[in-house]
Amino acid sequence: MKVSILFLALAGLWLPIAGFASPAAGQELTTPARLSRTVDLRNVTADANGTVSGTLVNHSDHTLLNVKLQIDYAWVWRNDFKPGEDNPGRTVYFTAPGEIPPHGESSFSYQPSPPLASSGDGHFVPAVSIVGFKQIGE
Repeated sequence: MKVSILFLALAGLWLPIAGFASPAAGQELTTPARLSRTVDLRNVTADANGTVSGTLVNHSDHTLLNVKLQIDYAWVWRNDFKPGEDNPGRTVYFTAPGEIPPHGESSFSYQPSPPLASSGDGHFVPAVSIVGFKQIGE
């Protein structure tokens, strides 16, 4: 009995708060597998300065825009057993410019700003992944 009263009291407190939460209009969560069936990365390259470029491929019947990329600059220490004090690795988010037509392609290029730190203590290993996009005409 005490548990159900506590539950009702907590539910009574939660309902007014939940009413203020605005739903994300036109947005839905997706899985990485579904994401890759819609848009994919190809020919991704990185130079010594950390500039990353590649091609986005639209596999869908809809125009895509605002394709958001996550670029991880992982720092690999020269001596992993005795790493330094400050890890210069970082993650950035970059929105690819323009629209990608249905079944079309678009190239992108990102140059880190500020530039990546240069040091003889190790090197960067960039990794790029798609984390979001908008689809027109669903």
